[in-house]
Amino acid sequence: MSAIAFSRLIGPVPVDCVISEKHESDIEITEIPIESGARITDHAFVLPKRVVLDIANDNAAATYNAFVAFQSTRVPFQLVTGLSLYRNMLIKRLTADRDKDSARILRCTVELQEIIIVSTGYTTDTSGRTSGEPGGKDSTRSTRLSKELSGDTTTGDRVTETIQRGDTGFDNVTTGDDTSYIKTMLGS
Repeated sequence: MSAIAFSRLIGPVPVDCVISEKHESDIEITEIPIESGARITDHAFVLPKRVVLDIANDNAAATYNAFVAFQSTRVPFQLVTGLSLYRNMLIKRLTADRDKDSARILRCTVELQEIIIVSTGYTTDTSGRTSGEPGGKDSTRSTRLSKELSGDTTTGDRVTETIQRGDTGFDNVTTGDDTSYIKTMLGS
């Protein structure tokens, strides 16, 4: 039997009860109209991950003020949920609801969003001097990507072209009509 462990913390603020989790993972697909009136796609990029937590906690005022104080620090943190580990998250929005039945507890919606952290790279110009601007004036080449300048392991893996694969067994599946392999892997 396996168990999923998740944190009862949002940043440094402890939470008594997570009522619901909503996870969002989106990509933006660009569209460009062409002469015939059709819209073509030339690019897609991953948008920051978002998580919305509906929580309840006793000691309403202290917990809410702790969330507001932590939110104002703008310090990225890791969030561990039942579905995933999220890195570089910030509290985007807090919405606290109070009524006569929940006056002593905090019933709050916490909206979290991943932030994407990048570093500035520098190159040398044709005379060998380090430029103060990425790419540099008179530079004939772009800055080289490095694992050290990447903000997290996923970005670092993209820079070094490391491919992480799960143990699903689908790594060698080719397109076509080979459904027997997939059915075998799924136990069908």
